[in-house]
Amino acid sequence: MIVYYATDYEMKKVYSDLQERRTTNDNPANFLSCPAVRDSWHNVFMFSPKKTSEVTYVRDLVLRTEDLPVSQGRKPHLAGTNIFNLDSPSYFFAEESLKIKVTAPYFHNVDYQKKGTFIGGIFDIGRWFRPIESEIITWDEKGEITFTEGQPLFYVEFLTDLTVTPKRFVANPIIQHLASTLVNSPFQNVENLQGTLESRYQAFEKSSYRKGLLGEIRDALVSEG
Repeated sequence: MIVYYATDYEMKKVYSDLQERRTTNDNPANFLSCPAVRDSWHNVFMFSPKKTSEVTYVRDLVLRTEDLPVSQGRKPHLAGTNIFNLDSPSYFFAEESLKIKVTAPYFHNVDYQKKGTFIGGIFDIGRWFRPIESEIITWDEKGEITFTEGQPLFYVEFLTDLTVTPKRFVANPIIQHLASTLVNSPFQNVENLQGTLESRYQAFEKSSYRKGLLGEIRDALVSEG
C-alpha cells in the first residue's frame, strides 16, 4: 500500500532500528526473533530530529531557539503542565482508507521523555488530510527539554496487514494551505472538537479538495535515488 508522506524528520522502521542494536547472542529465545513481536512492528516507523536542540519553557511562554522554531500550543488542560509545538509538522496521505496511530516512542530510551511526552492520536489518512503537529506536553510548567539527534520524537503505526510503501513529497505552500483549510473548516474547528471523526471524513470526501490534493501531492513527489 502506497503512503505519501512529507516530514523534516528522519523516517525509519522501528524494527530495523532494533535489529541494528541487536546483540550477537544467537539465543533462539531472543525476543526480536519471536514472530508475535516481529509482526507487531510490521508497519511501525520512527521519526527523529536531524540535530540536537534545547527548548526553555515557562507557563504560556516558550523561548525560541535559533535552530528549532517552536510556538505556544493550546492551553494546558492538566494541572502543573505546559504544552508547546515544534513548528515542523508531518503529513501523510493514502489513496484508500488507512488508519494511522501516532504515539510517543515507547520502545526507546529518549532524553526528552524525562521531561514530557508527545501527544498522539488515531485517524484515517485516506479519508482526511491534516498535519501531524509535533505537540509536546511537559510534566511541569517551566524548565528545559532536550530533543536529541537520532532519538525518535514519535512513532507512526500504519494499521494494516499490507506492506506499506512510503513515497516522499514536498509539502509546498499549496499543500500546506489545503491541510490548514481542512483543519480549520466548520467541521474541524476549535468549537467542534467534541464532534466525530466521521463528520470530518464525510466533509472531506464530499468536498472538491481530495482530487486536487492528490494531484498536488503527485506533482510534488521526490525522486529517491
